[in-house]
Amino acid sequence: MPLHARGSHRRRARQRRGSVALETILFLPVFLVLLFATIEFSLVLIAKQQLLTASREGARVGALGGDDAEVRAAVARVLGSGSVAAAEVQTRLTDENGLALPSGEPVEVSVALPAGAAAPDLLRLIGYSLDGQHVVARTSLRKE
Repeated sequence: MPLHARGSHRRRARQRRGSVALETILFLPVFLVLLFATIEFSLVLIAKQQLLTASREGARVGALGGDDAEVRAAVARVLGSGSVAAAEVQTRLTDENGLALPSGEPVEVSVALPAGAAAPDLLRLIGYSLDGQHVVARTSLRKE
């Protein structure tokens, strides 16, 4: 191989190393944002599913004639002791006068959790924050 060919080969190798570094610098932030968005979205969806399961179980207990304490106990049992255990439960088991709803009326259970408790706020650096947002699940069943 001629001497000038070896020199140009080395120059191209250095240029390739520089272009790989530049491509990495440009690609890495986009990749990390997509990765963090996927993680955050997945954790919020998992929390939403847990809250929905808990609200369904609470509404089932309420529809079968359970009182507020029994509904809250059923919701707490489903939520367990994880990060979603701090969810706020609201029920509608009585009418405006405080009397138990008659058979056939809808019983409602709502379970809400601040989104920040469901997932870490990974996208705050790019301007998307979970602060002030809530994950909410509501279930309504007719009382038997």
